[in-house]
Amino acid sequence: MDITLEEIIEHGNKWFDTVMGGGSTEEQAAFFLHPDSRIYVIHSGITINFPEHVTLHKQWINEFHKFGEFELIPLNDSPSRVRAIGTVYWQAEYPNRPPPNLIKSVVGEDWILERTPSGELKFVLYINTFHHLLPDSASLSLD
Repeated sequence: MDITLEEIIEHGNKWFDTVMGGGSTEEQAAFFLHPDSRIYVIHSGITINFPEHVTLHKQWINEFHKFGEFELIPLNDSPSRVRAIGTVYWQAEYPNRPPPNLIKSVVGEDWILERTPSGELKFVLYINTFHHLLPDSASLSLD
């Protein structure tokens, strides 16, 4: 397997930085193999396209992501693909809401990534398996 956990974390951190920094639809789509991909949210059954994802994240400030444990499962050699399953601690603040206005969540991530001929990693499939809110968290609605 030529895709390493370090590369996955680096790709994920760049993705999260782009999202938190207000990255455009095009900037977010650049992380994916297919520019019309969607983010699948299993626990609610919704899918989110990039324009919706941009709008969703515009409502928050002071976002923060930190990787928890991740496991890599080799899937294919040609093209090189892996499945990365793990957790990310995520928090974000609603700027115009009375307390509790800070979302504190552990998010289940299930990704398939592929190395392109140029050497870049791209998400092939991006799934959020759960959002577990911590006891003192603000509410969260992704709809």
